[in-house]
Parts: sequence; structure tokens; C-alpha cells
Amino acid sequence: MADPITSKSGNEARGYERSDASASMLGKVGIVLAVSLVCIFVGIVVLFRVFSYLEPLLFDQEPHALAQTRQPISGARLQLDPSQQKIDMKATEDHVLATYDWVDREQGIVRIPINRAITISVKQGLLPQKTDSTKVEP
Repeated sequence: MADPITSKSGNEARGYERSDASASMLGKVGIVLAVSLVCIFVGIVVLFRVFSYLEPLLFDQEPHALAQTRQPISGARLQLDPSQQKIDMKATEDHVLATYDWVDREQGIVRIPINRAITISVKQGLLPQKTDSTKVEP
């Protein structure tokens, strides 16, 4: 038969780590991780700058002689700079909604700012007016 386990007195019987982690070692590991993270971030920024500098040099070549004979793409195309295109679209929409302009000069059709159009429509009774917060009358 196996010998019975006898309980030892003191620290030997605990069966788990009896010392704390070294605070200085944990601090050093944390500093190394933080410095590594900053270095990786800076390296990626530099890499993207280099790629953006080299891209026109590598890919801005004369088109191939058969490039004009290719079939046009009928599907959707990817946006090259979605954020800038969104800013441009918003500026165009704001300009159209806030300025006067001719739509058709021969027929005398003009475009007026949206706020002015709403005011005129309400005065002429074309839009419903709010009388209180729950009812809308035509």
C-alpha cells in the first residue's frame, strides 16, 4: 500500500507560490511593452509615408498601348478617398440648399434656399402648420 500523506508543518505544506511577483520586473516588462507599442506605431506611420511617396513613382507610368481597347467596367467602382468625397458632397449639397441659382433661365425657373422655400410654402398654406405638440393641421 501507498504511504499516507502526512501533513508537514509550515510553508512546505501550502502547495502554491509563496512569494510575490517582483514589482521591478513587472515595471520593466510594462515599460518594454509601452516602448515597443510606440516604436511599432511610429514604424507603421513611417512605412505608410514611404509608400505614399513611392506609389506615384512606381505606378504612374504611361498606359499600355492596348489600355484603350479594354471593356469599361460596368459594376460599382471603389472610392479612392471616401472621407474627402463625403466632405465634397456635403459642401456641394450645402451650397445647393443655401443659394439662389437659375434652373432654367428661358422658362424663368429658379432655385431658392430651402429655408426660404419652407417659409413661402407655409405662408401660402401649402405645408401644414403646427398648432401644438401633438396635432398637425393642414
